[in-house]
Amino acid sequence: MRKFIVLGILLLLFLVGCSTKTTDEKVVTVVSNYLQAVETKDISSMVKYADDIRFPDKAEQKEQYSSIFDEDIHSDVTDTKIVELKKVNETEFEATIELIEQGDLTKLTFPVKKQKRSWKVIVGQDR
Repeated sequence: MRKFIVLGILLLLFLVGCSTKTTDEKVVTVVSNYLQAVETKDISSMVKYADDIRFPDKAEQKEQYSSIFDEDIHSDVTDTKIVELKKVNETEFEATIELIEQGDLTKLTFPVKKQKRSWKVIVGQDR
């Protein structure tokens, strides 16, 4: 009987461990979702997955992004990918990405920080 209890506890721990994403996976998901939003010009998702330090107000951030896309209709970002994800500490990562903008390959690094309960790509900083 004791063996069954121990086996049951081990099985429960295994199932709980399998059902949760690791921090690295969560960060990769956020960065990937943000890059997909950039490629598709999905402003709502860009605002959802990023914290743009130039615009503390999310409504202003949406408005500015809309005007940027309206004015710069020739700006096409394609083929985004995460090149490297480096853990800085428990609440911050650095994501190095590559993208093609108007045919030119660009490599950028963004901080990704945990804010309250979610991870956000930090954009708008000079690097």
